[in-house]
Amino acid sequence: MLKRFFVPALPMLVLCCLLLLPHVASAELVAGVHLGYGRTNYSQVLGQKGVTNTEWSTGLSAKYDHNDLLFTALYQTSLGLKDFDTSRHLGHVGVSYRFLEEDVLTVYGGLGYQLVSTRFETPQVDDGERHNLLGHGFAGQVVVNIDVSEEFKTTAMIAANPWTRWSHTYNTNTEANIDSGNAFIYRLEVMYDFSEELGAHLSVLGNTYSVPSFSRDGLPNGETKSSSTSVNLGVTRRF
Repeated sequence: MLKRFFVPALPMLVLCCLLLLPHVASAELVAGVHLGYGRTNYSQVLGQKGVTNTEWSTGLSAKYDHNDLLFTALYQTSLGLKDFDTSRHLGHVGVSYRFLEEDVLTVYGGLGYQLVSTRFETPQVDDGERHNLLGHGFAGQVVVNIDVSEEFKTTAMIAANPWTRWSHTYNTNTEANIDSGNAFIYRLEVMYDFSEELGAHLSVLGNTYSVPSFSRDGLPNGETKSSSTSVNLGVTRRF
């Protein structure tokens, strides 16, 4: 039970900092926190029949404009509901170059680094045995910004890593000799600034990944496939 209260601790701490820190006039750095609710579908889990479950999440995000460069960061952690004991962690940092700016439309393209982690410790998977899957690697990314008005802004981000390196941990033993899989992230966001410093944002965040088959303790394990989507609501602060 304690770990379920630990998850939102960091975003709530960041929220307090965002509200209390003094304002800086540059407004080039935008940081935010959010709470989310969504669904994850595991079409396969270690070769077994997949399951679907709802989950709640908390997250952090930030972006920084510097000349023609856009620096972005995103982190989300999620916990399964309805006695489905799983957790997910999703992280992505990247830098993109502005190669198109026309009226209200700005398009960036660049490179990022992605981290995906999933923990299973639930009777629905391998009789409740604890499994951890960890994937990481570089990802190409595209960011599209549309300034609807001075207050309303929309952003779409897609990051793709077709050669994700995966590892699997079971009973403190880690298997890293797994063929490359894939991982994708997309985020659609609407932001509203109700003052020069503070704003609100509503977003849809999705993630898919695939872990190829591998061997554990001499026994074959099948492929793992997952897709998730969450709707998130939060606040932002400009610095």
